[in-house]
Amino acid sequence: MTRTKVCIRIDIDTVRDTQVLPVLLGILDQFDVPATFFVTTGPDMTFRNYRNYRNPLKLLQKKAIQQHGLRQMFRGMVYEQQVQGSENLQLIVEKGHELGLHGYSHYEWMNTLPKKSKEEIKAWISKGCTLFEDACGFGPRSFASPGFATSNEFLEALDTFRFDYSSDFRGTEAFYPEHGSYRSSTLQLPVCERSFGELGSEGHSQEEIYHIIKNGLDTARQFFVFYMHPSYEPILNRDLLIKVLGYIISSDGLEIITMHQLAKHIKRRGLPENPANI
Repeated sequence: MTRTKVCIRIDIDTVRDTQVLPVLLGILDQFDVPATFFVTTGPDMTFRNYRNYRNPLKLLQKKAIQQHGLRQMFRGMVYEQQVQGSENLQLIVEKGHELGLHGYSHYEWMNTLPKKSKEEIKAWISKGCTLFEDACGFGPRSFASPGFATSNEFLEALDTFRFDYSSDFRGTEAFYPEHGSYRSSTLQLPVCERSFGELGSEGHSQEEIYHIIKNGLDTARQFFVFYMHPSYEPILNRDLLIKVLGYIISSDGLEIITMHQLAKHIKRRGLPENPANI
């Protein structure tokens, strides 16, 4: 029986994400499953997002404090912190998980990428690669764009780095992007479902989120990629995460692998024959 390939993508966007990594790694250890992590590089500027709160007092609510960390929320406003500077990143590699690059300067990338030229984006990615290698001791072989932000200029810049694959879109099929006469040479492995946090913000209950993820797993044709953040799902949705992982492990038709393994599997079988227009 051919089993559906399942990938757990974990985005490390902030210093807070690195601080609580051991919690998530402990859960993955509990189920003995591999995951694919993407770490952003450069300064943590997420404090700028706090201005988007209509009521600043919401930052003092229990869930906000659990997710962001009270000290961390205010520390980021005082001095610059580099996301890739945490020693906890080494735990990812030591435990056998995959670690790729999640761009440079997450906040700025998400908010200004469409305005950047190909050369400016190449400089961003190059700087991210350098910081990643300085921190981890090896260069990144995979990429994921912060906030799923893309542009034609980005896709052309991305190809110059020859990553094994990238994960910059949402969807259900692997593909090579195409715009105009340009066909990207970088395989795209899209995220197939919204995160627990996104589904929760849409008003779904924990039980509804579980069934949405379960349905996605059960109906996936080739693979299913879902993603999370260390400071949210394992902290605020621990029981739900354990329930989802338990379902995957108990299912004979599902197999958890890294996204690198999925990319190799797809390239070997030659599945993405028809490039997608974007």
